[in-house]
Amino acid sequence: MTGSVSCPTHRRIRHAALVPLFGLVVLGAAPAAQAQSSVGNLYNKWQIDLSGAMVIMGSTVRVDGANGEGTDVDSDVLGLSKSRLQPRLSVRWRPGHKHELELGYQFARRDAEKTLDREVIFNDSTYDVGANIKTNFRTDQAFLTYRYALKAAERSQLGLGLGIGLLPFKFEIDALASVNGNEVTRSGEKTFLGPTASIGAYGRWLLGERWYLESDLRGIKIKVDRLHASVVEANLGGRYFLSPKFAADLGYGISSIRLSLDPKESGKGFSGKIKYPLQHIRLGMVFTP
Repeated sequence: MTGSVSCPTHRRIRHAALVPLFGLVVLGAAPAAQAQSSVGNLYNKWQIDLSGAMVIMGSTVRVDGANGEGTDVDSDVLGLSKSRLQPRLSVRWRPGHKHELELGYQFARRDAEKTLDREVIFNDSTYDVGANIKTNFRTDQAFLTYRYALKAAERSQLGLGLGIGLLPFKFEIDALASVNGNEVTRSGEKTFLGPTASIGAYGRWLLGERWYLESDLRGIKIKVDRLHASVVEANLGGRYFLSPKFAADLGYGISSIRLSLDPKESGKGFSGKIKYPLQHIRLGMVFTP
């Protein structure tokens, strides 16, 4: 009798003791489960990247006149700096698990004043040795890249990339009456919207909980009508996720673009060539809405 009466009481005591024990197990397991989740994500629908980039430029430009003559002019001849801090921005949109579009713009603008130490022929105008000149040189890059993931795992992506772009090129040389003067005696300007394209591969990897590594490599060589183009583009970047919505971005990119445009039969319009190697080292923030 005594044993039969005490059993329910003992069971209630054991059950009551199991409640806090179960709670401790749950609380102890929670950090372990949380540790397995990653703050970083390879499949965010939107990403907005705002960066400051140290742009390293080594452009060589030739603008031919109606007679087909011109001078290969590099940065040193015109006194243009080869590096400058410029803004860079891009937006990525993922319409599907394996598809991504990236639209971006890299500024690359320089200006300088110099007394020429060699003759420069620019668009039917000759600037003699000793001439005081002011140069404005714009070689920005607008780009649109489509990426398709052949492998779309949770922590890695490998796939193909197709890039198209535009170079809103502007080259202006003003002859000045005196050193550091404001009076312009002669001015020459050329603008050109140069198309570019490239195809290749890309990869992305999520390392640990917060680190993200990505790389792109693309290139092409084509001839379309008067345009001859050779393009090689490469990018390596890393991100550290401060939170699910914000990440610090550090990266390096290089573009080697050669454009050659044959003259028209009329002799009008832009003709010449652009040799455009550009490197950038960027540091910025990525926002995921």
